Amino acid sequence: MNGLIFEALKRTLKAKGITYRVLAERMGVSEPTVKRIFHERNCKLDRLMEICTAAGVELENVLGSMNRGPGPANQIAPEIERKLAGRSALLFVFVMLSEKFTPEGIMRSQGLSEASMFLYLRELEELGLVALGRGLSARLLIEAPIQWNFEGPLRPLFETTNKNFIGWAITHLERESTFVSFSRRMRPETAEMVRREAEELAERAKLLAHHDQHTTPEDRLVGYKWTFAFGATPFPVIMPIGPHPRDAGARTDDRVAAAANGRRLPA
Repeated sequence: MNGLIFEALKRTLKAKGITYRVLAERMGVSEPTVKRIFHERNCKLDRLMEICTAAGVELENVLGSMNRGPGPANQIAPEIERKLAGRSALLFVFVMLSEKFTPEGIMRSQGLSEASMFLYLRELEELGLVALGRGLSARLLIEAPIQWNFEGPLRPLFETTNKNFIGWAITHLERESTFVSFSRRMRPETAEMVRREAEELAERAKLLAHHDQHTTPEDRLVGYKWTFAFGATPFPVIMPIGPHPRDAGARTDDRVAAAANGRRLPA
């Protein structure tokens, strides 16, 4: 049991970005002392309470989150993805369920009737994705986190969803969202460092969310989305320039074809 408690505590510390050094400072002990406690996975109850207080978490929440760490990502069968690709609303219901929304929460969020919600759940059950219980209760048969195939049949829907979110974020900057977009020239090694740091931040956000979902009533949870794209900028694709309108002699298509054939066109 102590082992499970300390595993849950370590997840909590990681989610909150608290190192052993910071925890030791808050507890007024040495860092080696904290490391020894976590290595031995054994301490008295009052010390355990002290650790929880320093970490800013209730002991009962830590106990409730034991053995609930995020597992490996699961995948949806390709034939199911193809069926969901033709039913965007059905896909979105399943995505919200996988994000720990209850059917009632989805109804409130989307303004759905009980009849619509039940019909969506029944279709998901027919696809083998959920198991219906009494009323509107449903149990996921494919546990989150889910690894979607972004190169598969669902790609157009994922592209549309992210474009819609970016458009919404840009128009709600003052109160509800953050949008950052910039281009800079840098060494590939610097870019790789930035990419790794962004991925680490994303993993921390997922862990924080996982912790909240197991320790917070559903009516106090709010859905948040982070869309991150980073890579060598394809300027001709996203910021095409082309010949100047006054450059009457520029015939781009002709010049490309001529270059391919080893010919030169007159200026």
